[in-house]
This record gives sequence, structure tokens and C-alpha cells, in this order.
Amino acid sequence: MAEKSNGLLEYIPGAHSLLVQKKQEQPMEGFSENIRGSIIEYTESGKSDVEKGHNFLHWVLTRVFEATEDDASDAIVDGANDLGIDAYLPVDFSDNKIRLFQSKYGTSHSEEAIAKFKEDVRRLLSKDVTKMRPELANLVTKIQEKNLKVECCYVTNQQVEYEGDDVVDIMDIDRIVKNLWDRIKKPAAGKKSKIKLEDKIHYKNTVVGILKLRELTEFVIKNRDYVFESNIRQWMQFKTNVNKGIRETLQSSPDKFFYYNNGITIVVSDFEQLEDNNLMLHAPQIVNGAQTSNSILDHAKRTNNLDGSITVTIIKADDEHDQNNITKYRNSQNSVRGKDLVSLMDFHKSIKSQLENYGYFYEIQAGSFDSKTKSQQIEFTGDTIYNRYLPDNHKKVIVAKDAIQVLIAGIEQRPTESYSSPAQFLPRGSKYDDVFNENLKDDYRLLLYPYLVKEFAKKSLGYGKRGGHKTKRYATLFFVAVFFRIVHKKILGTKGDFKEDIVKLEPIFKSYKLSERIMRLTDVVVTKFLEDTAVDDEMEIANTKHNFFSHHVWNEAMLRVVDKKIRQEEDEIESIKKLVSSLL
Repeated sequence: MAEKSNGLLEYIPGAHSLLVQKKQEQPMEGFSENIRGSIIEYTESGKSDVEKGHNFLHWVLTRVFEATEDDASDAIVDGANDLGIDAYLPVDFSDNKIRLFQSKYGTSHSEEAIAKFKEDVRRLLSKDVTKMRPELANLVTKIQEKNLKVECCYVTNQQVEYEGDDVVDIMDIDRIVKNLWDRIKKPAAGKKSKIKLEDKIHYKNTVVGILKLRELTEFVIKNRDYVFESNIRQWMQFKTNVNKGIRETLQSSPDKFFYYNNGITIVVSDFEQLEDNNLMLHAPQIVNGAQTSNSILDHAKRTNNLDGSITVTIIKADDEHDQNNITKYRNSQNSVRGKDLVSLMDFHKSIKSQLENYGYFYEIQAGSFDSKTKSQQIEFTGDTIYNRYLPDNHKKVIVAKDAIQVLIAGIEQRPTESYSSPAQFLPRGSKYDDVFNENLKDDYRLLLYPYLVKEFAKKSLGYGKRGGHKTKRYATLFFVAVFFRIVHKKILGTKGDFKEDIVKLEPIFKSYKLSERIMRLTDVVVTKFLEDTAVDDEMEIANTKHNFFSHHVWNEAMLRVVDKKIRQEEDEIESIKKLVSSLL
């Protein structure tokens, strides 16, 4: 689908902010590439064009239309005598709709194919069911008996230039990517939920009301899949004094809960006032009160004593900037740290989505993994190859703060800053924008690969606090920095920014034995570095090992020692370099 011009907005004074917002609404580059790559990887595993077409359609049904794996397989009816219908989704009869699909993968798309699809649907609904394949006959019978509204959806991995109409919904590659991007950006979009207040006042775009705890519990249970996604900080369980106080009040004095608690804030795109103090909330998000809400929900599982009430503020704010500000400024019960504000950044939302494709949960909201059910947690199984770098008991959770820290140490080559003050590279940190700006591509490998190096060093090479070595326990981030220095400067020959070569790292990390060899080489270099007398002298100047790795280990004198130790391993590096060249 061709990108449209900004039109008159480009020439209207003061419209720059609108253009920026419009740009921000577009999918990030790395996210788009990841989605396209996922389609190709999933589809091209087919042994024939027919099987590839089935794979593509199955991918679309499960990812875009959120069908289960089994429902998607059952929905596909493409084959002999399919009457032009490739699939239909299982029907939610309460919605009185059914969606019929025509799928085109590869080079088979054309405007004629869209016109033919419309005609095929018309003929299908008028054809004698006794002359159809059983599953199609059953489909048409259901449509006729229940008077279902038929929605036609044409899906393709190509770009479509088509004006469209009310008959066929075109889901081309650009719209597939945009649909998935909008879903992670605004997970509550299109959702509606009713809530009943005991009493309320209405002021401008805001309703302030009293909500029974039991009503809040039902609201959270019903909408839990999306209602906390804009919250800066997911439920921290009972790790803070505030949450412990909530639990104690619920247990001993639920009637006092209203007086002791600051209440919750729900941001909506719109709300409708119904009868009897009922409100219909559009795209509701609890932006302040996740801890309160989940503590109440946890208490409800243990007891029926939920007689208390709570204050709720419902604010209509469809603008994303306003929503983010409300989220930031209304979070004050527990201190909001930089790592919690990661959840408001598009870059990290994109990384989260990309890593989920590889089976890892990227925790950009504190406590968000712990708040999932056990069955949801075990769905994150990781990647067969990448898991080999991780300890056996790894939960397949990558905490954003940890990943950012090793990105800075390895890719940015700033291990001392990353070690001494990681908070400065987190949102609200003084150096966050130095790294996480519009020039940084949202590529999951920038965070995953340094993280794998760190975990391998701790698991297999004795680095970190549990390694036992008197100096290497402090040297994990230094190890990561040296690893990437060897890979980029000596093996890949990177001349500029290490981030530019991130794609070339994939075949290295996909070859576990090769990357293990490089990491063991790195360990040799680091070990020899730590045994050098010049390093001993610098460490003595630093006074403590902690201070050495915080401020001294990456200065000019120490880097000369690092590079000298790397040069001593030239034979091994040349051997590795030949192997890497054969992979690229």
C-alpha cells in the first residue's frame, strides 16, 4: 500500500506536532522487518506453493485474527472444490458475523483476484448446499439459518493498490504490519466494558466516582488481558510497604479501605453515561492503581469479604501524549523509577513483541511476568539455540534494565558507565536519549545478543557474584565489552558504529559452537589482562575492584593493555575469522 503524503498538514503553521504524532503512529522499522521476516520464515518452510500458501494463511489467522492454532487449522478449507473460499473463522454467533477469507501468497495477487473473490462469495451463498463439500455445506447452512452477516477478507503478503469497497476488506502486508503495531501500541483499542458506580460527579472530560471493591474485581477479571498495559508499573505483589498495607486493610478493616487508599485512575478514549450510574468505557486502561487492583483481586480469591469501596477517576484522553502524561504524573504511591518508565517507550514495546516471537518475555513493566498465571508463564519457552547460552533454570524472562545495561557495555562499548551508573541509561536518566533516540533502530538483536554473552559468561566461565573468582565477579560487563570489541574490530572489521553490523552477528550467534569459541577466546584475553602488572598498578590506584571496574578499566591505558592481549591471540582470531566469513 503506497505511503500517502502528509497533504496540507505540511503547509499549515503550527502543524509540526501533528506530523510528529502521525509519524509516531507508523510501525517502527525494526518491528516491520521482524514481522515480514516472521512471515517468510513461517511460510517458506512449506515444500510446495500450495503448502506455502496454507502456511501464510495460518500465520495470518493466528497472528492477525488471533485464532488458536487448532481453530486456524480447522478454518482453512482451501483445496479441491473450495468454491473460491480459502478459510472461514469459527463463528461467534452472538456477534452475528462470519469472516470468509481469500489468501494470495507470492506473486498471485491481482485486482482481478479481488473481483473474483467477491463473485465467488456471491455464488457460494446462492449455491445448492447438496452439491458442496460437507464443510462448505455446513458453513453456508449456518450462515442461512442464523442470518449471519458475511465479511469478506482478502489477505496477501504483497502491497495492494486498491480503492476498496464495503464488500471486501483488504489486508495487505502494510496493513498486516500496521494492525499488529497498533495492537501493541494500544492494546485496549476497540475494547468496551461497562462499570457501575455507587455515586459520581462529572467535570468536563472526567468522572470521579465511588466503586465497590467487588465491582472493581469483576471489571479487572473481565478485562485483565489489556487493562493494565499502559500502567507504568505492573503489580509488584506484596514487595512494597504500600502493597502490604493494602493487604492488611483488606483483611482487617475493608470498611476503612475507602479512607486509606488514594484510589485508581482509568484513562479511556471515550465514555458513555448510562442509567443507574453505569458507564460504558471505551478502551479502558488502569494507568494508576495496578497494585491496588491486583491486591484486591488476590484478596478476593481468598475471601468473600469485599464490602469496601474505592475512589475511581475516569478520564477521557484519546491523545497518546496526554495519556502518557496522566500515567506518569498520577503514579506516586510507590516511587516510579526509570526502569518502570521503560513501559511508555515505543522502542521497548517493539522489542518486547519481537522477542516474544522467539519465546522470550521482555519485562518492560516491573512485576508483569510474576502477575501472569503459571500456564501463561510456561508458554515462554525461548529459542532452541539461544537457550543454550542461558542457565538451565532461566525463566525465559529478559528484564529491560538488565538488557539495557549490557547493550551499553557491549554494543556501545561503555562498560564503566554501565557498571557504575546503569540508571543514567534508563528513561528519565541523563544519558537515555544519547542511546535511545530516533537514530536507534528497534532491532531485538541489539539487546538479546549482549544479554546472551553476559549469561554465558556467568553460566560457563565463572563471571558474576556466584563465579567464585575474586576479580571476575566484578568483570562481567567488562567481559561483554571485550567480546564485542574482538568480534567487531578483529573478526568483522567494523569501522564505525557497532550497531551497523548487528545483522552480521546473527549467523555467529545461531552457531552456538562458533560463538562459544569466541567467548572462550574472550575469557583468555580477559584472564591475561587481569594478570598484567599494569592492571595491578591501576587497580591499586583505584583502591577497590569495584572502583576499578566503575571508572578505570576502560581508560586509554587499560584499553592499550586489552588490545595487546587481543593481538597475542591473532592465530585463533584468524581461524575464527575464516569460519565467520564462510557464514556471511
